[in-house]
Amino acid sequence: MKFDEALSYGMDLCSRQERCRSEVAEKLGARKISPENIEKILDSLQKEKFIDENRYANAFTSDKLKFNKWGKMKIRMMLVRKQIPEREIENAFSQIDEEFYRQILREELSKKRRTIKGSNTFEIRGKLFRFATQRGFEPGYIHSLLDEVI
Repeated sequence: MKFDEALSYGMDLCSRQERCRSEVAEKLGARKISPENIEKILDSLQKEKFIDENRYANAFTSDKLKFNKWGKMKIRMMLVRKQIPEREIENAFSQIDEEFYRQILREELSKKRRTIKGSNTFEIRGKLFRFATQRGFEPGYIHSLLDEVI
Protein backbone atom coordinates (compact mmCIF):
# COMPACT_ATOMS: atom_id res chain seq x y z
CA MET A 1 0.00 0.00 0.00
CA LYS A 2 1.38 3.41 -0.95
CA PHE A 3 1.83 6.18 1.61
CA ASP A 4 -1.04 8.30 0.24
CA GLU A 5 -3.38 5.32 0.22
CA ALA A 6 -2.40 4.44 3.78
CA LEU A 7 -2.92 8.04 4.92
CA SER A 8 -6.33 8.05 3.27
CA TYR A 9 -7.14 4.74 4.98
CA GLY A 10 -6.13 6.22 8.35
CA MET A 11 -8.27 9.30 7.76
CA ASP A 12 -11.21 7.09 6.87
CA LEU A 13 -10.74 5.03 10.03
CA CYS A 14 -10.63 8.11 12.23
CA SER A 15 -13.56 9.84 10.57
CA ARG A 16 -15.93 6.94 11.26
CA GLN A 17 -15.10 6.46 14.94
CA GLU A 18 -12.94 8.09 17.61
CA ARG A 19 -9.56 6.33 17.60
CA CYS A 20 -6.32 6.56 19.56
CA ARG A 21 -2.79 6.33 18.15
CA SER A 22 -2.29 2.71 19.21
CA GLU A 23 -5.51 1.54 17.52
CA VAL A 24 -4.65 3.27 14.25
CA ALA A 25 -1.07 1.97 14.41
CA GLU A 26 -2.39 -1.57 14.91
CA LYS A 27 -4.77 -1.27 11.93
CA LEU A 28 -2.02 0.17 9.71
CA GLY A 29 0.41 -2.53 10.83
CA ALA A 30 -2.10 -5.18 9.82
CA ARG A 31 -1.99 -3.67 6.33
CA LYS A 32 1.76 -4.39 6.17
CA ILE A 33 2.77 -0.72 6.26
CA SER A 34 6.34 -0.02 7.38
CA PRO A 35 6.86 1.29 10.94
CA GLU A 36 8.45 4.51 9.59
CA ASN A 37 5.42 5.23 7.43
CA ILE A 38 3.08 4.38 10.30
CA GLU A 39 4.76 7.03 12.45
CA LYS A 40 4.53 9.60 9.65
CA ILE A 41 0.87 8.80 9.11
CA LEU A 42 0.10 9.00 12.83
CA ASP A 43 1.87 12.36 13.12
CA SER A 44 -0.04 13.66 10.11
CA LEU A 45 -3.37 12.43 11.49
CA GLN A 46 -2.63 14.02 14.84
CA LYS A 47 -1.58 17.31 13.25
CA GLU A 48 -4.82 17.37 11.22
CA LYS A 49 -6.85 16.57 14.40
CA PHE A 50 -8.07 13.20 13.16
CA ILE A 51 -6.44 11.72 16.27
CA ASP A 52 -6.66 13.47 19.63
CA GLU A 53 -5.74 11.43 22.71
CA ASN A 54 -7.59 13.81 25.06
CA ARG A 55 -10.77 13.65 23.00
CA TYR A 56 -10.45 9.86 22.79
CA ALA A 57 -9.96 9.48 26.55
CA ASN A 58 -13.01 11.66 27.27
CA ALA A 59 -15.22 9.75 24.82
CA PHE A 60 -14.00 6.33 25.97
CA THR A 61 -14.51 7.20 29.64
CA SER A 62 -17.97 8.62 29.06
CA ASP A 63 -19.12 5.68 26.95
CA LYS A 64 -17.79 2.96 29.25
CA LEU A 65 -19.32 4.64 32.28
CA LYS A 66 -22.75 5.26 30.73
CA PHE A 67 -23.21 2.16 28.60
CA ASN A 68 -21.01 -0.54 30.15
CA LYS A 69 -21.36 0.69 33.75
CA TRP A 70 -17.62 0.36 34.38
CA GLY A 71 -15.82 1.94 37.29
CA LYS A 72 -12.78 4.20 37.09
CA MET A 73 -10.29 1.42 37.87
CA LYS A 74 -11.39 -0.70 34.90
CA ILE A 75 -11.58 2.29 32.58
CA ARG A 76 -8.07 3.36 33.63
CA MET A 77 -6.71 -0.13 32.99
CA MET A 78 -8.16 -0.16 29.47
CA LEU A 79 -6.86 3.33 28.65
CA VAL A 80 -3.38 2.41 29.89
CA ARG A 81 -3.54 -0.69 27.72
CA LYS A 82 -4.28 1.61 24.77
CA GLN A 83 -1.20 3.69 25.69
CA ILE A 84 -3.13 6.84 26.60
CA PRO A 85 -0.95 9.24 28.65
CA GLU A 86 -1.73 9.53 32.36
CA ARG A 87 -2.50 13.25 32.15
CA GLU A 88 -5.19 12.54 29.53
CA ILE A 89 -6.72 9.85 31.74
CA GLU A 90 -6.79 12.20 34.73
CA ASN A 91 -8.34 14.92 32.59
CA ALA A 92 -11.07 12.51 31.43
CA PHE A 93 -11.76 11.44 35.02
CA SER A 94 -12.05 15.05 36.14
CA GLN A 95 -15.01 15.38 33.72
CA ILE A 96 -17.00 12.70 35.58
CA ASP A 97 -19.74 14.00 37.86
CA GLU A 98 -19.21 12.27 41.23
CA GLU A 99 -22.92 12.05 42.01
CA PHE A 100 -23.60 10.47 38.60
CA TYR A 101 -20.77 8.00 39.26
CA ARG A 102 -22.18 7.06 42.68
CA GLN A 103 -25.68 6.73 41.19
CA ILE A 104 -24.45 4.24 38.58
CA LEU A 105 -22.78 2.14 41.27
CA ARG A 106 -25.88 2.36 43.48
CA GLU A 107 -28.13 1.18 40.62
CA GLU A 108 -25.78 -1.66 39.66
CA LEU A 109 -25.55 -2.87 43.26
CA SER A 110 -29.33 -2.71 43.67
CA LYS A 111 -29.88 -4.65 40.46
CA LYS A 112 -27.35 -7.30 41.46
CA ARG A 113 -28.78 -7.51 45.00
CA ARG A 114 -32.08 -8.75 43.61
CA THR A 115 -30.35 -11.73 41.97
CA ILE A 116 -28.00 -12.73 44.81
CA LYS A 117 -28.84 -15.51 47.20
CA GLY A 118 -27.04 -15.68 50.50
CA SER A 119 -27.59 -17.17 53.93
CA ASN A 120 -26.50 -14.03 55.80
CA THR A 121 -25.67 -10.36 55.33
CA PHE A 122 -21.92 -10.99 55.44
CA GLU A 123 -22.11 -13.40 52.50
CA ILE A 124 -24.33 -11.06 50.48
CA ARG A 125 -22.01 -8.10 51.14
CA GLY A 126 -19.03 -10.16 49.99
CA LYS A 127 -20.73 -11.15 46.74
CA LEU A 128 -21.81 -7.57 46.03
CA PHE A 129 -18.33 -6.28 46.84
CA ARG A 130 -16.70 -8.76 44.45
CA PHE A 131 -19.22 -7.89 41.74
CA ALA A 132 -18.55 -4.15 42.02
CA THR A 133 -14.78 -4.70 42.17
CA GLN A 134 -14.90 -6.71 38.95
CA ARG A 135 -16.74 -3.80 37.36
CA GLY A 136 -13.82 -1.56 38.34
CA PHE A 137 -15.33 0.49 41.15
CA GLU A 138 -13.13 1.64 44.01
CA PRO A 139 -13.48 -0.13 47.39
CA GLY A 140 -14.25 3.14 49.21
CA TYR A 141 -17.27 3.85 47.01
CA ILE A 142 -18.45 0.25 47.26
CA HIS A 143 -18.30 0.17 51.07
CA SER A 144 -20.10 3.50 51.37
CA LEU A 145 -23.02 2.29 49.24
CA LEU A 146 -23.35 -1.32 50.45
CA ASP A 147 -25.26 -0.29 53.57
CA GLU A 148 -27.83 1.57 51.44
CA VAL A 149 -28.37 -1.45 49.18
CA ILE A 150 -28.60 -4.23 51.76
